[in-house]
Amino acid sequence: MLYHISKLHRDEQELVKKAPLLVTILVAGADGEVDSEEINKAANLIHTKAFFEASDIRHLYKEIDHDVEASLNTLLKELPTDAIEREKRLSEQLEGLNPIFVKLDSQIAVDFYKSLRNFAVKVAQTSGGILGINVVNHHEKEVVKLPMLNEPK
Repeated sequence: MLYHISKLHRDEQELVKKAPLLVTILVAGADGEVDSEEINKAANLIHTKAFFEASDIRHLYKEIDHDVEASLNTLLKELPTDAIEREKRLSEQLEGLNPIFVKLDSQIAVDFYKSLRNFAVKVAQTSGGILGINVVNHHEKEVVKLPMLNEPK
């Protein structure tokens, strides 16, 4: 994955690397707030994906795996505290991936898109609910679809 994004502009490369972090905060904050447990679980998920992601996308997760909790906390501090405004800002940033998907090899773009969608679902499942019931609330079900992203072909 890192080889494929090396041909992109620097700001596009940074957005690709930042995308899982943006998705983490977007989904974790869909219930109104992002707590430290969600940050910790997302960091563990990124660590796991760095080794077990099926495609070259694992190299992206490996790249962001170091200090991921600190990166998430820093990013969270830069975002609005109001949940609606935060979600809007994150969605706008993630929307910036659409023109990047077109520039990537089509299979890498599809793999990256699917990985982000899968990652969003996993983040949503890490919090909420009682005894595994209603783990993903209605709004999270919509957010995990990452509607701001166009599925690459």
